[in-house]
Amino acid sequence: LGTNLPALLRAMVAVLPADGSVSLRIGMTNPPYILEHLQAIAEILKHPCVFSYLHVPVQSGSDAVLTGMNREYTVADFEQVADTLLALVPGFEIATDIICGFPGETQQDWEGTMRLCNKYRFSHCHISQFYPRPGTPA
Repeated sequence: LGTNLPALLRAMVAVLPADGSVSLRIGMTNPPYILEHLQAIAEILKHPCVFSYLHVPVQSGSDAVLTGMNREYTVADFEQVADTLLALVPGFEIATDIICGFPGETQQDWEGTMRLCNKYRFSHCHISQFYPRPGTPA
């Protein structure tokens, strides 16, 4: 596309009616796609016609499990996204996804996931049990 997410979102916000009759809700993104754009994403989320909400799947509070899932981010990356947006966007709500029972997941791994749930008190938390999917290594 020759652009980045903040530029695309700014272009969309620029054409929203000034009377507030239309609002924009940004759906879901993974940490690697916004890490370098957190300040810009925060500014967009503060626009009066943009919901201060974002769905950012963490999947697990364990770097070992995230590596096993072939995720391109760490727990620290997720926390950087969450902490930055919570600090910069008034009333910001974060939703997430968690997969439990991933092969090799230990009690300590699960406790890391629960630590994140307790820390962030997600507005929405989608939890699913691991199940093998055709074409994936796990």
